[in-house]
Amino acid sequence: MKRTKTRSEVTISPKGSYIFKEDPTEYIPPLDELMVHVMSIRLPDEHSTRFTIKISFFDQLLLTGVVRSIGARDVGKEKALITGSMNYDPSDYEKMCMFADCPLVVHIQPIKEVEQTRASQSLISNKSGSFEKSVPEISCCNVDILPLFIDLDKMCVRKRMEPMFEPKALLRKSWDNLPLVTLELSVKRNSLNAKHHVMLKKANYMKFTVVASYNMIEPYNNEFVYTAATKMPLCNETNTTVMTFDQGYSFPKNFRDKCFYPKWENLRHNDDAFTRGDEKVLYDLDHLQNENNIDLRYYMNNFRHCYTTVWGSFHRTLILQKSQWLYDHLRSYKWPFEIHMVGEQKSLEFMAHFNLFKLLYPGESYVCLAVPLNWINSQAMAQQCGCELLLSSADNAPSTSGSGQKPTSKTANSKESGALSTSTDTESVFFRSTGADGNTAFVIVEVKLARPLKKPAIPPFISHSEIAEMLTGVEAGVNRRECIGRGQLDREWLSTLKTAVASLNKVPHYGMTEFCNFNRQLSETRTRVELLTSFTNDAAMYVNNNFVVQDFLRSDEIFEEMLLMSHACLMRITCQMLVEVNTLTIDPTLRAARHARQMQDVAHAKLLYLQLVIKKSRDADYWRELSTCLMDINRDWGDVCLTKSLQLNFRHPITLLAKGCMVYDSDPDAAEVFFGAILALYPFWTAGWVVISSYYFEQQLYYMADAIKDNMKKTKSAGLVQYDQIAQPRCWGHELGDWWESTPLLPGMSVYYDAADLLLRLRAFTLADVCVARALAEAGESTAYYHLVTLCCRLRGDIDQAICHATKGLEKFGEIGYLRALEAECLHKNNVFELAAASFEKSGCSVGAYSTLLGLPTKEPQRVRSTLVDLIRRQPNAYAWMALADDWMKRAAMGEGGDGDVTDEQTSAKVCAAACAVQALKWDRLAGRAWALLSALVTPSARRMYCRDMAKICGYEFDDNKRKFNSPSEQSLCHRLGTALRECRCVKCDSIKL
Repeated sequence: MKRTKTRSEVTISPKGSYIFKEDPTEYIPPLDELMVHVMSIRLPDEHSTRFTIKISFFDQLLLTGVVRSIGARDVGKEKALITGSMNYDPSDYEKMCMFADCPLVVHIQPIKEVEQTRASQSLISNKSGSFEKSVPEISCCNVDILPLFIDLDKMCVRKRMEPMFEPKALLRKSWDNLPLVTLELSVKRNSLNAKHHVMLKKANYMKFTVVASYNMIEPYNNEFVYTAATKMPLCNETNTTVMTFDQGYSFPKNFRDKCFYPKWENLRHNDDAFTRGDEKVLYDLDHLQNENNIDLRYYMNNFRHCYTTVWGSFHRTLILQKSQWLYDHLRSYKWPFEIHMVGEQKSLEFMAHFNLFKLLYPGESYVCLAVPLNWINSQAMAQQCGCELLLSSADNAPSTSGSGQKPTSKTANSKESGALSTSTDTESVFFRSTGADGNTAFVIVEVKLARPLKKPAIPPFISHSEIAEMLTGVEAGVNRRECIGRGQLDREWLSTLKTAVASLNKVPHYGMTEFCNFNRQLSETRTRVELLTSFTNDAAMYVNNNFVVQDFLRSDEIFEEMLLMSHACLMRITCQMLVEVNTLTIDPTLRAARHARQMQDVAHAKLLYLQLVIKKSRDADYWRELSTCLMDINRDWGDVCLTKSLQLNFRHPITLLAKGCMVYDSDPDAAEVFFGAILALYPFWTAGWVVISSYYFEQQLYYMADAIKDNMKKTKSAGLVQYDQIAQPRCWGHELGDWWESTPLLPGMSVYYDAADLLLRLRAFTLADVCVARALAEAGESTAYYHLVTLCCRLRGDIDQAICHATKGLEKFGEIGYLRALEAECLHKNNVFELAAASFEKSGCSVGAYSTLLGLPTKEPQRVRSTLVDLIRRQPNAYAWMALADDWMKRAAMGEGGDGDVTDEQTSAKVCAAACAVQALKWDRLAGRAWALLSALVTPSARRMYCRDMAKICGYEFDDNKRKFNSPSEQSLCHRLGTALRECRCVKCDSIKL
């Protein structure tokens, strides 16, 4: 049967083959023309000699003829000795992809050597005597002309012609004396193919080089045919094609597997004697991607080379611009690879999966891998690489295709355990190791792209002259934004926002929005003055857009209050945009863990943080927060987690500071490296520099401490603190929020107070004591000093000393709310509940959720619910919702009017309690107390059983038999917050016990 030509074969025929009569019924695509000019052949050490020359590309002959060489001297302007050309169709993208996998091949041979060869052959045929066979003097070279097809119109090449067959030792020449051929190559592009030219110019290409396979299960044997196969990108229906690497050979003595010139695999398929490429493969074992930790040095240097199979060749194909499938494939799957050892009696089949995800990184275009070989398995191939097996049993024979391409067999070998198949033995060896020494065999490959799939993210360089020009333009314009009433500058305006919002958060109005209460809470305060003198126009617009103004224009006073409320709303919104963190975007588990830690429920917080680090083990922030949580349980555990966070991200300022303080407790000198890193990386971090200054002061390096402090003062005076990108979250809900009432650190106070506050949140007590002492020496006694020194003692566990400092501070400075709340918490910790209740009553309104919930029993029953509603408005969390649910359950148990009859109010109270429990679960899915409450309130019974099971999973223990508790908390006014999500042991709450 006569074989017909395909479209790709027609498009690369020589130019002369297109001389035919026009047929109006046949479409002839517009073609481009590749032209080759041989300019000279230079032989420095010989006289002028005639050579036969042959140039071919992709198995197509471009030119053949006779040329004469020149000597060492130039002969003037060189003219083309011989010219050849080839037409091709640039719209045939599949064939253009294959062009990238083949070089231009040039062969030359002296005329006299050709005549002598013919004469010797005639003598051998006429005489029966034996003659020594001579090695032909054929020289050749390979020229990579891919740039011509992509973006270049012309290129000039000078290459040394190397001998195709190795000559005898006496006839070998030095490199400088080898023939030097000069070629000029050009392309004439048809204007009708402009669209395809643009497509090819934007094309990328992939080069896949197989170095060798090591530790094979059997030593190299000439009876086997060694075949490797992989997929390569190709512009066709499947976007890929299977390409094979045949003729694997034993390890040569002079082969350097870490530094060699790979061969053109297409030429090796054609059995060409000279197939070497021009680009050397170089890689370092230390930088090799070795995810399975293979001992590469042992197998490549010390292990026997008879178990090594070498290919040292490559395939290369184009990747067109529309290659979204490649992105998706590298993101979802690994790259397939197979090695087959085929003999007459048996065949061994292996596969490997290459992780090329690194190529998706910005700026990455190269990856070199060492990957273990496994027995072939179709299910594993489909799962890992999303494709069938590459070669079937019929494909194991060496390919004779010029392109090295083999079609994927649709009936691919689907043996699950048939890695070794023989004609007589069908025993499965699927669980047998693939290596000769009982370990796994492996293969080393190199994958290279012409340019990265994603461009590198390099910020543009801005010179000093450009910066000076921009500064000049800024200074020439209006750069002072002033508020209407007080003429504040931009920086002071931002400070006003922060102060106003902090003041508004500290003013609980218990859920009531009447103007009179709002006016009373804010009257005669600086916050009210600033609200009335700032943003008047913006407030009026806010009112106009959000309310029906006619309903509020009955009097000037009502409209003024309306504007005042709009001021507060605008300030809160603005501050959230500038300084606050949107808690809705935080991971729910992380948010619940922070709530638990800030409520001193450390055991529950530890459980939640462990879930986070298991789910995202490479997140350094989660390990750091777990470390902060574990500091209250076991400092050694916290140190381990902090070290893990430092390994994952060694540049984070809080991690460096916490680790330096931790090391300082055991070895002060070793901590200097961490503090030095902070000085180098964060030059505008005021609090960090203050801590480091205290460190050097404690080390008696007073000159260093003073120099650091002076530089810090220069930074503040120059206004560079605004460039500090490190937020210091002291408010509730952030990473470093804690259970106590925050120390009010106002502008102008000693910088040591700010540093001490940060160190106490990191549980760095030693340096915190130093900062507090330095603050006392610098600024004297103050309420902030007594609050911080009380916290130092309380967090260390010395509660009696903490109570002593708090009492002394209250005696000197009067009733300070945050200091009285801390004293109440210390008394509660010592089980002195009567005095704790009295201190909570004197503390007034608390800002923190912990102090608010702990002081609820001191409030009147009518104010408890409004306090909880206001707390949920300001700081929603599962603990506050469950406290509100318990309040509804008390009303349901006792009745609104005090009687025990079941009324509509009691029924509605239980519904409200269930709704509060549901809200608590939205904030913490592991709230065991909430699940337990729902197990007693919801219907039908299947839901109750589900809630009961969930409560048990979350650690809640049901006790169906009523029992008395003899613990000290039985006498308390309410339960400790550490059991808020589990079980209440309070006498007053015994009536609502589940």
